[in-house]
Amino acid sequence: MTKLRLVFDVEEEMLVANNYVVDKKMLNYIAMFLSNLRNSDREVILVTAGAIASGIERLGLSGYPPSLAEKQALAAIGQVELIKRYQNVFDEYTQMIAQVLLARDIINNPKQQKNAKNTFRKLLSLGVIPVINENDTISTADIEQENNYLLSATVASITQAHALIVINKDFSFKVLCKGNNFYYTIASKEDLLHFLSKLDYKALNKKKFTYPTDFPSQNM
Repeated sequence: MTKLRLVFDVEEEMLVANNYVVDKKMLNYIAMFLSNLRNSDREVILVTAGAIASGIERLGLSGYPPSLAEKQALAAIGQVELIKRYQNVFDEYTQMIAQVLLARDIINNPKQQKNAKNTFRKLLSLGVIPVINENDTISTADIEQENNYLLSATVASITQAHALIVINKDFSFKVLCKGNNFYYTIASKEDLLHFLSKLDYKALNKKKFTYPTDFPSQNM
């Protein structure tokens, strides 16, 4: 790879207020920040939560339903709303996005992995930011775990990204670099940009992002 490739993970607590309403200011912050990175000649991939909460908001419900099937249905409804909102905020920065729904067990299916790699490679070559969520209709792992950490690790592994970056609610970051089994905690956007400017992607190209042991999700 001749460009720094970054996978960003945005969890529901970053996007959603206590009343299950998706925060438009947060969406705009994410779109502005990632678009600026893309315009700085980095390859950017976004793994996002928020589909179930968007479904709750769309239907005017007061909270999460108890059953898995209801959560899956809300995710299906909410995913449409979520990607529309992402499209709207990224359009403000003239940044094209693409929706990609994955199941985590793709890591065990070589044919599906190859297809996904080809899709990501082409999207990134076109300057597009893939926006990824779990396909909750066929895969419920992230619903049950209540986060997308391992999905984002799967994406980083498939794409052999140079770094996986979790955006925290307080706008700090946790960064896992390719080849490491520990993460860096970075306090601010400015510090992250400085950190990324010092990364040697040519050296990182020689390393491997191994799924899932390189991602200490239990410590996030």
